[in-house]
Amino acid sequence: MEELKPYKVGFAGLSNGRHRFVFEIGPAFFECFEHSEIVQGLLNLDLELFKEENMLVLEFGFTGWIELFCDRCLEAYHEQFESMETLYVKFGEDHYEQSEDVVVIPSTDSHFDIAQYVYEFIHLRLPLKRVHPDDAAGNSGCNRDMIERAEKLSPGSKKRPLEGSPFEVLKGLRFNKKN
Repeated sequence: MEELKPYKVGFAGLSNGRHRFVFEIGPAFFECFEHSEIVQGLLNLDLELFKEENMLVLEFGFTGWIELFCDRCLEAYHEQFESMETLYVKFGEDHYEQSEDVVVIPSTDSHFDIAQYVYEFIHLRLPLKRVHPDDAAGNSGCNRDMIERAEKLSPGSKKRPLEGSPFEVLKGLRFNKKN
């Protein structure tokens, strides 16, 4: 994919030492991944590459925002995002993952594709509970209309829309216990 081409970091011609790469991650990046939970967002990736004789150390620094859907009211909201990740790339004969943060690539490679790692680092740091942040006064940023609708449908609500349904008669059904 053309959108992911910039994420193939060339290291073959670099001298040993520290090198910096800057990426802007937007909607075009997330569209390249079929199961992405993120559609919108604007993240800055500051990648520090430390090249050594027998390995690369990649430090990923993410800052920006992503758009998520609120678990409470189902509306989209912007979540501030900041994360630091480190990946170690060793040189060997074949390409394989030695552990979750160590990858081995053939020593004949001249580029390293970071796109999948960027995608995974971002998605692994998404919050488990996704709700609108409170405003300055401490009030929920959720859509009030959706919250009221959800409260009407909740099991403890007295205004249940299913009252009068054919299943209402089942409430009075009693079973005799045999001793």
